[in-house]
Amino acid sequence: MSRMPNLPPTLAAIAGPLRPLLESRGFAQLVRFAIGGLAVTLLSVLVYVGFAYGLRIHPLAANTLSYGAGLAAGYAVHSRWSFRGDRRGEDGTMVLRFLVASGFAFTLNSFWVWLTTIALHLSPLAPVPAMMFVTPLMSFVLNRWWVFRAA
Repeated sequence: MSRMPNLPPTLAAIAGPLRPLLESRGFAQLVRFAIGGLAVTLLSVLVYVGFAYGLRIHPLAANTLSYGAGLAAGYAVHSRWSFRGDRRGEDGTMVLRFLVASGFAFTLNSFWVWLTTIALHLSPLAPVPAMMFVTPLMSFVLNRWWVFRAA
């Protein structure tokens, strides 16, 4: 049975060739990861901006604090919703893998902060686009194929 609703003829014609992609488990995970990840990323960015821009804390310290704020929220959202049903193995192993993947994402965000605020002497707001778009894409790849081991 199709999981897609009945669409108006114009949309059905457009969605027809894409139906297998749109109905795939990987696409559903990507959508859930994007929604959950956006919420977690916005939380982290708000904490970063609050500390770096609002309180004038050093941008790298603000990045560390913001990543701490998003770490627990990210594991809860992605392990229980984004990748639900694909969890294999011990929870302890997944937590360790999630921490390693998050460490990679933290390092990548720290690179964006260093590059824009220290090397290029730009505003503390300059790394935010890379923090919101590039890092989450890399995180999805790691989480899907390594942390939660998609089937």
